[in-house]
Amino acid sequence: MTWQELENQLEEVAQKISDFSPDSIIGIVRGGIIPARLLSTYLNVKHIYCLNVVKKDASRIVETEITIDLSGKKILLIEDMLETGQSLIVAKKYLEEKGATVKTACLYIMPISKIKPDYYLKSVEQLETFPWE
Repeated sequence: MTWQELENQLEEVAQKISDFSPDSIIGIVRGGIIPARLLSTYLNVKHIYCLNVVKKDASRIVETEITIDLSGKKILLIEDMLETGQSLIVAKKYLEEKGATVKTACLYIMPISKIKPDYYLKSVEQLETFPWE
């Protein structure tokens, strides 16, 4: 995938998000940071944050703390691609426990994903290599 292909695909995702006006965008660290930044431009969202979710044994945990008050805020949570979706599930729960309304987005999902994001382009059978990798 080239940078231009990535931008084109993220613009497609942004068009799907037209029914949701987030107050903030949060990218899951590593894969979700660059898509979050680009989507913030396409959606004209000024507040962007990062959330680090790490694998610990067989589970995932949120390793960073979002310190702003999220009560009643609309959050768009971004990942690049979902394999199992475990990081997205844990991050979404964390944000909802802080009082946020959370919608999720990514470019691709794999059939083994345990969560279907609110916005995505397509289901794929194999991992995609993104320009930042």
